[in-house]
Amino acid sequence: MSFFSQFPKVSYDINADGIKTEITDMFRHVDVRDGFIDNYSTYTYYEIANGERPDVVSNRLYGTPDYYWTFFVVNETLKQGLNSWPNTSRSFDLMLEQDYSEYSVLVFIPRQYPVARKYENSFEMTNYFGGLDLATGNIRVRARDDSKNVEAEILKFDDQRYQLWVHDINNKGKFALNREWHIEYIDNPYVDGQDHLKFEDDRTQWTKEALEWVRLNRTTIYYEFLRDVENKQGLVIEGTEYYKYFLESYFQKIVFVSHRFFESSYNAPSYFLDNEYEGDNSTAFDAYSRVYAIEDVELPREYFRGDIDINVATTRIDGFDQSEIADYNSISIQRKFIPSFVESYYSEQAKFVSIKEDLEAKDFEARKIRVIREEHIDDFVASYQEKLTK
Repeated sequence: MSFFSQFPKVSYDINADGIKTEITDMFRHVDVRDGFIDNYSTYTYYEIANGERPDVVSNRLYGTPDYYWTFFVVNETLKQGLNSWPNTSRSFDLMLEQDYSEYSVLVFIPRQYPVARKYENSFEMTNYFGGLDLATGNIRVRARDDSKNVEAEILKFDDQRYQLWVHDINNKGKFALNREWHIEYIDNPYVDGQDHLKFEDDRTQWTKEALEWVRLNRTTIYYEFLRDVENKQGLVIEGTEYYKYFLESYFQKIVFVSHRFFESSYNAPSYFLDNEYEGDNSTAFDAYSRVYAIEDVELPREYFRGDIDINVATTRIDGFDQSEIADYNSISIQRKFIPSFVESYYSEQAKFVSIKEDLEAKDFEARKIRVIREEHIDDFVASYQEKLTK
């Protein structure tokens, strides 16, 4: 019995020409969970062997391949059809290659350090991309040292795992050895026309948002840009050239330092395991932020952990008294990059489960499916067909 032969037929004007054709009503569905399937005596569980197709399982359980469709009806995990059926070992490997192999991952551990801001004591963030749009398709990561000529296109930044996903790396050998990076907007690939103008508009808008991101996260560079009056002479504030000057002269001063590199993205962490409580998961923040060398934990006498305790002079529009900037910078340099709210420290990073291992585990778990018991299968099929045609 074919699954779709049970669906009722409807007349439908496919070509909107007044001629109706009888087709199968594919939009019919019966939620069997509200029926007798919820009776434990009606179903049991079956573990799909590697490579077993739905029709093979049906034949094994019921003596016919025709009841394969029942698996997709009674299992929520199989509602996506054949695409949700557990992979064979080979198809799983092919999926990894197709979906993950062209991407690599750089891990950037965010760090905080104290700075003097107007009216408040606060922190700047390093190696932090939160709120910065990197998924435009026009952003790339490039080695800080231009002589290395190492760069890659950016796919996305995963702010839950602190992973920058990249592709089209021009030299993987050198790329893997590099640790210091700039984030840059690519040059306009169009000479003129509407595409050229749109690209310029998109870059200006992105830079405008990047400037606000710098104001919130990299205060020192933001104020440095504000104080640069001489080089901004003749530029219309918030005009195209104004933002272009910021992008090329100041945004490029920001250096991001990567912590780890995974050439194949599926080897990167999917989630972390807590070092202290076996069986519990850890956030990426805890897994990374509690990793310190002994000299970081046992601070020398001249260093401090925590917030700045110096008030900021407010005699200038940017919040700094020019005569005291050097003093503030000196104070900031002495501070260790350890937030005061971090109270415990690990000697090593928390163990992690890779994306590949996580997918394998989920695929293995998906092999255990609910099936109708053999003695109830005919009644189930008849009942489902009856409800379907009502």
